[in-house]
Amino acid sequence: MVAVELRGVGKSFGDRTVFRDISANLAPGTVTAVKGANGSGKSTLLRLAARLDLPSEGEVMALDAKSGDELRGAAYRERLAMVTPELRFYPQLTAWENLRFLLGLRGVELGREEFLALLARVGLEARKIGRVLAGEFSTGMRQRLKLAALLASRGDVWLLDEPGANLDEAGRFLVAAEVRQAAADGKLILWATNDARVEAVADACIDLGRG
Repeated sequence: MVAVELRGVGKSFGDRTVFRDISANLAPGTVTAVKGANGSGKSTLLRLAARLDLPSEGEVMALDAKSGDELRGAAYRERLAMVTPELRFYPQLTAWENLRFLLGLRGVELGREEFLALLARVGLEARKIGRVLAGEFSTGMRQRLKLAALLASRGDVWLLDEPGANLDEAGRFLVAAEVRQAAADGKLILWATNDARVEAVADACIDLGRG
């Protein structure tokens, strides 16, 4: 399990300050919502939490929750799982081929039976998408496939950027249910969203709209 600490974190781009003085202790087994208007820095905060970018001020630390040792570099990245708008599937590959490739990069083998179970879990019908190329998927289908990749990743830290985007009500309910189950399993979830209903799912909230 992994804990993440934000200590007086701020981020600026040139003369523009996106946010500053964000402090939070993110513990395993908890869901923290990140809310704010478009442009308030929700996606930026997730990138800082992932250590994909550096803060302009303050510090982001990832810790092994059992030993208390700091996790750096690959030792931290291999514990992460992300759903973001930037995640793209190869349009000329099928769902099966895309997931096997993405998960293979993480050293996770995906068997055919596990793949079929994942599809059913996220509401995709294998008989309908079997040989269909990802480039032909609807936006909702691609979002569900992202969720399938997340569930199979075995990551201890979930960084979610609008995971319910392009999903219907049933799809958003599915995301919320999986997030709560992941927290019950000891995962740390940081969830950036504009959906006010997410606060009802979360244990805590970072409100970037408060300046």
